[in-house]
Amino acid sequence: MAEAPRISIVVPVHNEQDDVAELAALLKQVLGGSYEILFVDDGSTDETWQRLVALHEPGRVRLLRFRRNFGKTAALRAGLAVTRGEVVFTMDGDLQDDPREIPRFLAALDQGYDLVTGWKKTRHDPAHKIVASRLFNAVVRLTTGLSLHDVNCGFKAFRGELARSLDIYGEQHRFIPVLAAARGFRVGEIEVEHHARRHGRSKYGFSRLFKGFFDLVTVLLITRFAERPSHAFGFAALAFGAGATLCSAAAFLLPYPWLLLKAGVLWVGVIVLLAAGWVAESCLFHASATHRPAGGLIEEQLD
Repeated sequence: MAEAPRISIVVPVHNEQDDVAELAALLKQVLGGSYEILFVDDGSTDETWQRLVALHEPGRVRLLRFRRNFGKTAALRAGLAVTRGEVVFTMDGDLQDDPREIPRFLAALDQGYDLVTGWKKTRHDPAHKIVASRLFNAVVRLTTGLSLHDVNCGFKAFRGELARSLDIYGEQHRFIPVLAAARGFRVGEIEVEHHARRHGRSKYGFSRLFKGFFDLVTVLLITRFAERPSHAFGFAALAFGAGATLCSAAAFLLPYPWLLLKAGVLWVGVIVLLAAGWVAESCLFHASATHRPAGGLIEEQLD
């Protein structure tokens, strides 16, 4: 393998046969010098892979191919794991991200950030997609405390050690800045130009909004409540308990038997949630009793 490049670009693609050649050409115009472009074909069913093979340059344009469509998170994880660059970029393969923004990302990293994510302030997407994105980002800001306008923007720049240490699964690519910030990395944001899609169609619909909210619960559990999971279950138990108390009071005042049944179900929910929190705390305590490596937590050490 050739000497490690300064910049690595990871591009997950799925059925983007009309875009990959132009994107590779645009990236080469901007980058120059020491770089590598790594395309991850996420189970395309068109001619994307054949077009990528024609672009292949050993050590310069590298390719990964999945046997089937596993999703963007899996594609990013596979690509990031084999990057070699000092700085790593991720971007979408549909030509909506502009490679000419790369120097601005590099300048932002030079200000001390470990991760810089883009903000598509002016978006050229269908209205339903824009509305869903703004609602999702508002909820993420409110629940995580991370003040980013566009947490799910695919155009990002990382320091190499952060990019290769990411352990994402499911559909956690939406929350990479949240996961990085929770580990103490410095996260920043710059406004980027966004282009309208010229070929094909978007792979994401309104349904991803609901998936995103479910994943948000998981991310909150492994970030904000990683060291105190019983608190997360306790907050839910308090909500159930409030509802159970109201239903119990109403059952004694009103002649509706179903209120008593509803109260009983809610009280059972309270017990289950509290028990789940205690089990989680017990598991965490026993895990902490064994050796836990500090890798990824220590920024600097002087001996």
